[in-house]
Amino acid sequence: MSTTSPVLPDLAGIRATKGISLRDIACSTRITMRYLEAIERGEFQKLPPGIYALSYVRQYARAVEFDESMLTEHCRRVLERTS
Repeated sequence: MSTTSPVLPDLAGIRATKGISLRDIACSTRITMRYLEAIERGEFQKLPPGIYALSYVRQYARAVEFDESMLTEHCRRVLERTS
């Protein structure tokens, strides 16, 4: 593993400790389960392109009360590396 590779926090664990289900997030954000699961796995390239990916990540972060800017920046770095 590269030392420059961004490390994704355990989003599923953060969500679970707050008692929030993916279904709860899907209902409140209208983001499909498939995209929410991709966010938790750090598979941002599986999200719709461009501003949609960042918007979904931002909404997820808000839903689990996680630092939006940290998660969106992580997403940007991953997408830059995979494009």
